[in-house]
Amino acid sequence: MRKISDLRVVATSLAVSVSDVVLNLVIAIITGSTVMLSQALQGMSDLITGFVLFIGVRRSRRKASQRYQFGYGREVFFWVLIAGIVMFLGTGSASVYFGVNQVINPTSIEHVPIAFAMLIFGFITNAYAFSLSFKRLQELHHHFNIWHQLFRSSVVETKATFLIDFLGTLATLLGFTALTVFLATGNPQFDGIGSIVIGISMMTGAVLLIRDVRDLIVGKAVEPEIAQRIIGAAQSVTGVSSVLDLRTMYLGSAKILVILEVHIHNNFTTDEIEKIVDNVKEVVSENVPEVHHIQVEIETPDHELN
Repeated sequence: MRKISDLRVVATSLAVSVSDVVLNLVIAIITGSTVMLSQALQGMSDLITGFVLFIGVRRSRRKASQRYQFGYGREVFFWVLIAGIVMFLGTGSASVYFGVNQVINPTSIEHVPIAFAMLIFGFITNAYAFSLSFKRLQELHHHFNIWHQLFRSSVVETKATFLIDFLGTLATLLGFTALTVFLATGNPQFDGIGSIVIGISMMTGAVLLIRDVRDLIVGKAVEPEIAQRIIGAAQSVTGVSSVLDLRTMYLGSAKILVILEVHIHNNFTTDEIEKIVDNVKEVVSENVPEVHHIQVEIETPDHELN
């Protein structure tokens, strides 16, 4: 089965956002519904966010240079941070603002069946884009549960689209509920309440995304489970006595920098030591495919030096 690439995930989310903006804006004008306006605002925010993520993914794939010797992978973290800010200000705050206006000064809503049809269409397209992000997370971290993938994975561009498309799907359900209550009660304030709830959900998601990418920008190490896999792989190499120290950092989306200090058995020649080092690099990379760069240093434990 062909793997789902980060570009495909982002591009699909981008395409869904285009349809959300155009169609929801037209229907918001026809119906006068604040919920539909929130859907259009969400689509606009998601469109900008998707475009920003697309730029980030493309730029992060540039080859290493003399100035950026580990490559440009970490640049994607910066663009995801920008995307989170756009989500917070573009969708969340605007939706809350228009929702509050509808609650305070309610306006009439017309042609509700058209809005329902658009919400159903939006649910299908957002759910499809959401499923691609979900599948990519599972492909990259199939040995972890979904909560680990969401809160501890480094594939931030996929997590961003996952969040965008999940919230987009949720927003259609909230909008459907708000308009259903409006039809049952005849009170257009419920349309505004739906818009407020959509906005708050978007703002919450943006805060979670910004908090997550902040740790990666600062230089977060890999999780203990991955660290143990790296140590176990290194210690399985013939000639390695123990791993004295392990330092890690994410160089980009699913790209890990590994610095290993290993103690080897005595009486090896220089050529044999070099072969052990090469074997450690190979075995670690095979067991942890996310490892992008690995440096192995031969060290002697402190107690053997005294």
